[in-house]
Amino acid sequence: MTSMAMRPAVEQLRALSEQFEVPFMDVILIAANAEGARPLRDYPRARMQLRPIGSDEVWQIILPFDNEHSRFEVADGAVKFEGEPVADVVALENDDVVLTYLRAGGNSITLNTHSRSRCTGCMFCPNVIEDASDDTLTSEGQLAELLEWLQADNGWPDLSHAEVITVCSGCFHYPAMAIEHMSSLRRAAERFGFQGRLHLLSSVLRDREDLVRLREECGPFHLTLTLECFERRQLLLKDTKASLTLERSAEIMDDCRELDILADFTYVAGLDSYETAVKGVSFLAPHVGTFPRIQVYQAHNDYMRRARHRDAEDLGYFLRLRRELETVFQPTGLAPRSWENYRPLWYSRFADRPVAGPRV
Repeated sequence: MTSMAMRPAVEQLRALSEQFEVPFMDVILIAANAEGARPLRDYPRARMQLRPIGSDEVWQIILPFDNEHSRFEVADGAVKFEGEPVADVVALENDDVVLTYLRAGGNSITLNTHSRSRCTGCMFCPNVIEDASDDTLTSEGQLAELLEWLQADNGWPDLSHAEVITVCSGCFHYPAMAIEHMSSLRRAAERFGFQGRLHLLSSVLRDREDLVRLREECGPFHLTLTLECFERRQLLLKDTKASLTLERSAEIMDDCRELDILADFTYVAGLDSYETAVKGVSFLAPHVGTFPRIQVYQAHNDYMRRARHRDAEDLGYFLRLRRELETVFQPTGLAPRSWENYRPLWYSRFADRPVAGPRV
């Protein structure tokens, strides 16, 4: 019998698909996330819309293009794995830090209104290699101008259709800065009929009194704690993030639940040992209000590749973790949504059920 090492590369992935009972399409996309692709033009990273072979749907994915040794490449309008096409490229563009972009068919608006591109310090963050097209908007008036432009650019009569406006930023150094910014955004968005939920990714909001103020001033709210990893936090994270512990994160999310704030966390699979990854996410799972942002670690250069835990050097790490975390979250009734995460462990299925909804 031919050994795994001697099998053609695509057949190796098919074997892993069968072994871990993960759809082949999902295995391909997870592998591309973990491995990156060979250099393309002068793009450090690219946003791509793909139609995997055998799928009728278009999926969004973001890949680093720096790995000379990757088995993946983009050529002839396709993503190829060891020279064999595995997905058609529908669209491709440089992954810069833009001021605003849409998800979920325009029902989710993401803003980089506080210079996310200038936030540095976490060893694995791609901010240091992305081109910047964002800025810092501080006043209600500036935010209103941005939303007015967004509305006009998309031909919307108002923003009443939007379900959530997300601010992606690690640049709020103090709780008051984050609350004041989100409060200004709420007032600006209400000028255009927005009544949905505001969403912030941050690690600075920790005290209950700050959460109370946040809920009172900002209305319906979703807080995502930017935890990222459980081991080597002082090495991998900037100090303001590293000081946030698992136990404190659970307490914060419990406070959020009591205050009617939706809460979850970000986690980068591949930075921790397998045992620590399962243990940490299992500890936090009962405290979340929505499915957390669990994404595959992407290394953008040799320096970042050193941050990957040795357990995660094999694709089986991610496939085992996927199956284990499905069991962990089964009691919660929560599941991922495709448009919320372009580097996930789950694409087409979660716990043997289809992942439904918009893909982009």
